[in-house]
Amino acid sequence: MYAAAVGSWTPTDEKCLLTAASHASARLDFASLDDAARRMEEHAEEPRCVFVSHDANLQAVVGKLRERASLLTVPVIAVVPHPTEQIYRSVFASGADDALVSGDRGGITRRLANLHGAIPTPQQVTRRAGLALVCSEDIGLRRTLGKTLRRAGFDVNYATESRDVVELATDNESLSLVVATEDFPPLGAENAIDSARTAAHKPALPALVVPAEGNNSWKPSGDLPVEGKLLAFAEDVARGSGTDLRASRRVPFGTICAFRSAGALLSTYGQTHNISREGLFVRTLDAPPRGTEIWFEMRAPESQPIIHMRGRVIWRREPGAVGATPFGFGLRVSPEACPPADAKQFVAGYDALLARLTALS
Repeated sequence: MYAAAVGSWTPTDEKCLLTAASHASARLDFASLDDAARRMEEHAEEPRCVFVSHDANLQAVVGKLRERASLLTVPVIAVVPHPTEQIYRSVFASGADDALVSGDRGGITRRLANLHGAIPTPQQVTRRAGLALVCSEDIGLRRTLGKTLRRAGFDVNYATESRDVVELATDNESLSLVVATEDFPPLGAENAIDSARTAAHKPALPALVVPAEGNNSWKPSGDLPVEGKLLAFAEDVARGSGTDLRASRRVPFGTICAFRSAGALLSTYGQTHNISREGLFVRTLDAPPRGTEIWFEMRAPESQPIIHMRGRVIWRREPGAVGATPFGFGLRVSPEACPPADAKQFVAGYDALLARLTALS
């Protein structure tokens, strides 16, 4: 197990990281961003991760690592001063995979131990979601969209003009998704999408229109940054309608949450990823084992009060695997075990969120 720590660290943080690495039988180096990227590639045969200090440019660190195909699935963990809604939202919006509070030696140790033991199978690493076609003449946005889709398990082709769309889509059986910016020349995104569907002979080919400026009103959710919205959409495409057995629709929803095994005193912080009436998915590298009974606290959608809920871990997304779903765990709520008022608020919040997102579509 190899880890690199990027940024400026206090002596206390350095000691905490080194002690935790020792307990987890991991090697940890303090390195510059360039050195960390190089060393990650040198340790390609081992589980790897990168810790980032709270004063470092987290988005730049993530961007640098994700430029390299070999580092697309290397977990990035932000070390933050406090577990607040604003800080956690910013961390995950910047592309990090997890966050933990400075000085949380136990949390660092568990994450390193989990990574050490979570070596994915070759099938998980090589599984592909299909081919995505990104249509944009903006090179910066094109790169952002492409990196997000590659990490979600898609192979990616790029079109910068309309004739590229037709050429790349013609009779292309592997084409699974089209993403186009609204100002794609010469006639806009809808024209590019129609051209791709016609050329590929796939009239129902999933497609997404991205505002050229990636503004906050972009559907399917106004609560996520551009990468998060694309990831949520790609997750649905990759999963396919036939594999989702929930009674209610899953919708994107990101908020800080605290979870722990039933009866435990100390909580772990994570970030919710999506929610349905029956449960939710939590982003974390400290996922409890499948079948674990969980107590957790969070703010219900469209609400401020904290609610206490109970449920059970039904599946885990292990680090290192390729796919649209981020690392973490899926939890099914046990309504009968929850405080009645909180269970009611959870469902009411979900219904309100779903109604708002439906109105935007």
